Amino acid sequence: MPINFFKHLADQNSAHILRIIPPEHLKEVVEGFYVFKAGNPAERELFFNDGYPVIALMQNENVSVSIDGHTKCVGNTWVCGGVLRNIYCESELHFEDCLVIRFHAVTFFKLFGINEDCFQKEQVFDFSEIAGYGFETFKETYYHCSSLEERMKVVVNFLSEKMSNYSYPRVLIDIQNHINRQGNLTVRDLLDSYKKVRLNYKWLERNFKKHLGISPQSYLLIRRFLNAYIDLDALTSKDLLQIAIDNGYYDDNHFIKDFRRFSGVPPKTYFNRTIKALKTVKDDCSL
Repeated sequence: MPINFFKHLADQNSAHILRIIPPEHLKEVVEGFYVFKAGNPAERELFFNDGYPVIALMQNENVSVSIDGHTKCVGNTWVCGGVLRNIYCESELHFEDCLVIRFHAVTFFKLFGINEDCFQKEQVFDFSEIAGYGFETFKETYYHCSSLEERMKVVVNFLSEKMSNYSYPRVLIDIQNHINRQGNLTVRDLLDSYKKVRLNYKWLERNFKKHLGISPQSYLLIRRFLNAYIDLDALTSKDLLQIAIDNGYYDDNHFIKDFRRFSGVPPKTYFNRTIKALKTVKDDCSL
């Protein structure tokens, strides 16, 4: 998703995102349905994922992404997950009314019958690659709907038909929620927090990779970076060093290295580019 989606997601009072609670029988699979009401004014928007795989249903706009300089079209229904590095939306798009389905990773892979390492090979791809039986009918019906209520019924029915019985360690969802609430954590912190259930490193490593598709270290890394990015984007009085330390980095150089890893450029270059793009859009609107 565009990284600003998560900025609005973190703001519970944001007018840019409408959250729709999934029906009871889908809560084990779907964390939430979101209607993304914020536009995408930048020519190139950094893509990111916070550890929850998503399926995005655009309003008939095909999305092209740049992955390490190579352009790829992922259509108007696409999947995003895993650890995204230096991936950008290639052209200016409007994300208004884009429906985002945010999944629990521990059940996402089972729901679509795919391997847990699929996001190690591709982080953004066309939904048709994993949707399975009934996708063409689902897509045609979805895009013929004239209201959000109708589209939601189509999505819920499609996901409900894919529900099946499978098992997974329920504590994994609790661990994910604990990480999201606490923010700055290490693997050692997790092990200490779950002493009562005798959580050990080998179990954590094995089950994160098996059910979430990434290691616990990678999950903590993307959460830490996202929190620091949102803090930096908020334009507070904090300097870069303070933001880095507040979000679990040793120093600002450590944060800058991570920023380069995820965006391809240092923070100053990234935000200068973003400010310039926003100014261009405002100037165009005033003409």
